[in-house]
Order: sequence, then C-alpha cells, then structure tokens
Amino acid sequence: MKYISYPFIPKRTNITSVCITVVIFLLSGIPDAYSQEKNLPLQWDLQTCIDYALENNIQIKQSEANKETGLVDTKLAKAAMLPSLSASVGQNLTNYPFSKEDDSSGTSSFSASGSYSLNASWTIFDGGARTTGIKQAELNNRIADLEIEESKNIIKLAIIQNYMQILYASEALKAYEDAVELSKAQLESNKIKLSVGSVAKSDVSQWESQYASDNYNLVNAHTTLENYKLQLKQLLELDRLDSMELVLTPPDEDDVLSMIPDKRTIYQTALHVMPQVSNSRLNTEYAHLSIEKARAGFYPTISLQANTGTGNLYNNSGYSFGSQLKNNWNNMVGLSVSIPIFSNRSVKSAVEKANINVYSSQLNELSIRKELYADIETTYLNTLTSQSQYVAAEEKVKYSRESYDVMNEQFTLGLKNTIEMLTEKNRLVTAQQELLQAKYTALMNIKVLEYYQGLI
Repeated sequence: MKYISYPFIPKRTNITSVCITVVIFLLSGIPDAYSQEKNLPLQWDLQTCIDYALENNIQIKQSEANKETGLVDTKLAKAAMLPSLSASVGQNLTNYPFSKEDDSSGTSSFSASGSYSLNASWTIFDGGARTTGIKQAELNNRIADLEIEESKNIIKLAIIQNYMQILYASEALKAYEDAVELSKAQLESNKIKLSVGSVAKSDVSQWESQYASDNYNLVNAHTTLENYKLQLKQLLELDRLDSMELVLTPPDEDDVLSMIPDKRTIYQTALHVMPQVSNSRLNTEYAHLSIEKARAGFYPTISLQANTGTGNLYNNSGYSFGSQLKNNWNNMVGLSVSIPIFSNRSVKSAVEKANINVYSSQLNELSIRKELYADIETTYLNTLTSQSQYVAAEEKVKYSRESYDVMNEQFTLGLKNTIEMLTEKNRLVTAQQELLQAKYTALMNIKVLEYYQGLI
C-alpha cells in the first residue's frame, strides 16, 4: 500500500497565488450560517478529525453500501436451497373459424375455458453448486468487511499525514516570524546607525532587502499552512467556509526519537493486521470455490416437482362450474433427472477459467505481500535516516545559534560587516528549517510504521 507523501519544505509561489490564498483566508473568517447547522465540533484535534472522517467519508459509506448488497446476495443464495412454489390462473377463449356446425342451430364457434394450478419444484441435487454459492456469498461478506477496514485505514493515514503537515507548517511559520523580527530589529538598528553616520546607506539597503525577503517567505509559509488546512477540510468532506478551529499540539523530542521494532517484526505483524493481506487471501479462497462451482456442471441435476390443478369449460352445458372443477381436479408428483452429455465445452471451459483465476489470485496475494514488505523496508530505513538527521540538525541549530550570537556581538562592535551578518542569519534560519523537516519526516515515518502494525 503506497501512502501519500508530501514534501516538508514550503515551495515558493508566485504573487498571484499568494494573493488568492490571502483572500481565501480572509473570506474563511466570514460566518457561514448553514455550516453552523451541521453541529460541527467546536475544536478539532487529531482524534476528532479521524472520528469525524470515519463517520462522514463518502468512500467508507460506499464500502458499507457494498456490504449491504452482499448480505442480500447471501440471503438469496441460501433461499435457493428451498423449494419454489407458484400458482397460475388461466382464462382462454378459443375460436373455431372453420367449424362445420350450422350457425342456425345456435352452436357457437367459440369456446371459453379456465385452468387453475399450484406448482412446486425443488432441486434435490445440483452437484453442490448452490452450497458452494452460499460459501462464496459468505466469503464476499468477509471481503466487504475488510474493504471497509481498508477504506478506514486509508482515510486515517491520510488525515494523520495532513495533520502532520499542518503541524510542520505551523512551526515553520513561527520560525519565519522570528526571522522577520530579527531582520526588522537589525533594520531599525542600522537606520539609527545611518542617522549618526556609523554605517553606510548600502548596509541599510541590504537589511531592507533581507527584511522584504523574509516577509515574502513568511507569506509563503502562511500560504502553505492555509493550503494544508484546506486539504484537511477536503478529506473531512467539509465545505471551504466551514469554521474549523484546530488544536495543534506539537510533539516532543521523545516522540521523534522513539524506538521502533525490527522491520521483520513489523512485517509479520502487518501480515495479520493489514486488511489488504487478508483480503487477498480470501479472494484466493473464493477462486478455489469457483472451481468447485464450475465442476458441478459435470454432475446431473435431480429435481422434484409436484402439481395440483383443475379446469373448466364455460360452454359445457352438461356440468356446472363447481362440478367441472371437482371432476377435473388432478394431482401430480414427479422426479426429473437432467444428465449433461455434451455442453459444447461450456463446463470444461468454465473449470479451466476458474483454475486460471486461482493462479491469478495467488499471484496477486504474493504481489501484495512483496509490496507490503518493500513499503515497510523503505519506511523503516527512512525512519532511521530521518531520526539521525534530526539529531544532527539539533546540533547544527545549536551551533548555528551560538555562531549567530557571536557574529551579532561582533557586528554590533563593528568587527563584522553586513554581508557576513546576513549570511550567518540565513544559515541559522536554514538550520531551523532543516530541523523541522527532519523532525516531521521522522514523525510521519513512525506513524506509517504504526499503521502497518495496526496501532492507528
């Protein structure tokens, strides 16, 4: 199962997209009367988002509807084991156009009659086709349950990924806000220094350029955050203007550096808890049953019939209606055997196709297992890598902060120029963003491994 991946670095957007997003953000604050009627949660944390999606997601509802259809099919398959009963009533008018009767005698050339019967039929033996059909219908119900679970897992994982993106974008936004504040403070300081003649006009211009660049990055970060929030609303089947107050709780370092099981242990667990694995196994069982059902065509079909009925002639003047019904009443019981001798290879072809379907199902089951192991192995390696990157990024931020503080002191004393100060500041901002990227990449990979273990 391939999970959705998002880059944790906000991309630069053009001025038009930024303006459009800002307008959307401003419009999102407009009260929406009809959305309030939906009784939406006042606050949304991760679990609230998951619970709401599981209850309202269209794909999950479609899977549940498919299950209901399967339950009806199961009832139909079981009902085929019972005898059938039907009643028939017929009224007939017969014309004898070439009758030799003399019209003057008053004899009519038309004859009216009625027939009334009750018929019962019961298939006693059909080679096991009906019992196999019941087993297949019940397997389909189990497959439908697994498909519902798979749909729920997919939406849960998508929401967790998107929620992590929002957390990342939120922290990145704060980092850019800090960068803007640093640039603003340096710009104001250099303007004062320019007024007393201690710095050149070019130094102030460089800080003005840096301040504008940091503001641009801040707008992009805000745009990225709002886009992730919009994606979350779409996952939750919410309208764009529905109010949504997110409760964002940033994870701590223990969550990022938590120990993970061995990849083979995760894989063995996934084989038992992942619905797609069980689904593929049941589909193979279903294909085996199809062989049994197809082979039933080689066997004879034995059926039992019973019939009771009567009839009357309306122009029979010799007997009354009641007398005719009584005299014509008859009962019949019969046993029929249908023996297939030559069926134009239809049964043999059905068996051959069923065998091919079994082989195809086995290949699909093997493919799902191999794909699952490859996904787990890749995610496991990515988790270890991102955790190591997080530790290294922490050290980098620590020393970048110290270096920036030293550079700032030297710059204040006039020992360093503006270019050197700007370079050091940008190194610090870059290190902070790399730390956030490593942090949330590690967290997302850990969540995916928990997904494969059935923990989310």
